[in-house]
Amino acid sequence: MHTSQEQLEAEYRVSWELVQRAGLQAMNCGYMRVAGKPFHVYQQDLVWRLLERSSIEPESVVLDLGCGIGGPTTWIFERFGPRLAVGVEYVGSTVRTASDLWAGRSPRPHFVQADANRLPIESGSVDVILNCESALHYRDKHTFLRECRRVLKPCGHLCLGDITTRSPRVWALLTRYARPRVYLWSAKQYLAAFSAAGFELLDHEEASARVAAALRAGAREISAADFPDVPDIRRRASFLRVLEFLLHRRVLNYDLFTVRAH
Repeated sequence: MHTSQEQLEAEYRVSWELVQRAGLQAMNCGYMRVAGKPFHVYQQDLVWRLLERSSIEPESVVLDLGCGIGGPTTWIFERFGPRLAVGVEYVGSTVRTASDLWAGRSPRPHFVQADANRLPIESGSVDVILNCESALHYRDKHTFLRECRRVLKPCGHLCLGDITTRSPRVWALLTRYARPRVYLWSAKQYLAAFSAAGFELLDHEEASARVAAALRAGAREISAADFPDVPDIRRRASFLRVLEFLLHRRVLNYDLFTVRAH
């Protein structure tokens, strides 16, 4: 994944403190179906929108790949009650945070520290994979998609939501000397890579407008939270407003994909 544990740990500490102070359970952007809802509802609605074409049953195995602090893993477990819900995250501190929230409880979702390109999961064992705003950090997305195909059962679903760009080369040049650790693809690249990895497209939505609207509401809500005078946290809160602007203006895009393993 070409990003050090130390770098990611530092970034996630800031994000974790931000969501804690805002009373949130996750870090994803959200998806606005109806105006006037709290931001956490929009965050959940993004997950439910991604899973719309997937059937999660009591015997299902669901993998939340890039689970962050475990919010979506928890929501899936509580709503659908699958046999096994596993959150996989590269950053150890967030895995510990997610696990601690479920300490002493059973049944419960499980959380594992692992690299998305080398999953410690048996081939052909997973029914549904959720990957929400995590693939943008993966430099080698082709290996990631092949790994998803490996662990999915035949006809299993990969539900992926990601920030995209119409000009990946321009993005790479603009960020070459910055430290974004964000490697954006276009929707066209994703569609070609899905096919090459052995997936069939079931659903694709360019959801920038709905995601930007959710982020706008979230930025207002977060701005009202009690932040300490810590520059890193204030910068992270400001980043949400910048991202909302870029999505609203279609400088960046947000795409939702559901694909099925052949």
